[in-house]
Amino acid sequence: MANNADDLGGNNHDAAVRQAHMRAGQAVVCVTLFGARVVKNLALTPDPDSEAGFETYSRLPVPLTSRPNSHRRGDERKPIAVEAIVDAHGVLAYAGVAAARAWMRSHGQADELDPRSANLAAREALSKLASSIGVERPSDHFYEEYFDEAVRLLEGQEPVVQRVVEGLLTHRALNGNRVDALILGEEIGG
Repeated sequence: MANNADDLGGNNHDAAVRQAHMRAGQAVVCVTLFGARVVKNLALTPDPDSEAGFETYSRLPVPLTSRPNSHRRGDERKPIAVEAIVDAHGVLAYAGVAAARAWMRSHGQADELDPRSANLAAREALSKLASSIGVERPSDHFYEEYFDEAVRLLEGQEPVVQRVVEGLLTHRALNGNRVDALILGEEIGG
């Protein structure tokens, strides 16, 4: 297990563990907001701020509040609020930072991660997504409400986040089925 983590982040085990917490936080919040079968891949990458480490099946998953009541054909679809999609992605943009900060806080290092300047790549992706659907979210702006919501969604989820972290540190990459299994408390095979 340690060898996989040590290979990342310039042979810095703490950097790999921090990145694993960021990815796990994103996955837990994604499943909370959108349900299972949305996360496609989760991986530790040489660049911890790379968006390549967290991939969903759709760049625009529909928020739960906009989904129909069941998956039966012909069910009445609820209107999709563009703002709700952007807000959900905004929360995802900060979820990794919130999870990493919680882990660092437990190790007395929370002040070393400033959420106002962390994971700028996720904020740039949020800005591009927002502008593509006609909503403004400048990437240089810190959205405190998104960060606070990510923190709220992760409250009490430490055991769940830790299961995903351990899976990532062991396997380096997890497909969506494994991510869902870990979040739902199921065991995954080697």
